Formats: sequence, structure tokens, C-alpha cells
Amino acid sequence: MEMEHRREPRHPFFAAVELLESKLNARIEARTGDLSLHGCYVDTTNPFQAGASVRVTITHMREKFTALGKVAHTKPSVGMGISFTEIDSAQRGILMRWLSQMHGD
Repeated sequence: MEMEHRREPRHPFFAAVELLESKLNARIEARTGDLSLHGCYVDTTNPFQAGASVRVTITHMREKFTALGKVAHTKPSVGMGISFTEIDSAQRGILMRWLSQMHGD
């Protein structure tokens, strides 16, 4: 069994997510399965190819988080892991708040 090496632990986090793939100009609406400071997992039956560049918009409790990312890995008919590559400071604040709320801080 292959070990995964992540920079930060991922936490179960269920929210609406929209992914826009830049090269093909394709769009997916799905839901997240987990979230971390550096990425998220998207549950979808039609994942983009590994390496694809995406704009990620996660909506949770009427608040939106937007970042740029890359598809780190895919599992056909299951989903894909997204690694955030660019997050501006205001968006990082939203992400940090969500992660803090999961910890009960």
C-alpha cells in the first residue's frame, strides 16, 4: 500500500466547490471531502487530469474561498486531490478561520 506524504493534515470538510480548468476552459461543480492549509479533496465522478491548473472556489456557510491550484492526483469515478498553488492574503484568512473552526479554536 502506497504511503501519502502531506505537509499538513487534512480534515473532513464538506462544502460546495467549483473548479475551472484553465487549459480546456472546463468547469466542474462538486463537493469537498477534506481540506487542509495546502489543498483539498474533491469528490467527483469526472476528475480532471493530474497536473491540470484550476481555479478553486469553495462555498461554505455563505462565504467563498478562492485559490489557484493544480490537480495533484486523480482516482477515476471517485475524485481528485487539489494542491493550492496561489492564495492571496484575504483568502488565506478565510481558509485559516475555517481550519480553526474545525479545531474548535
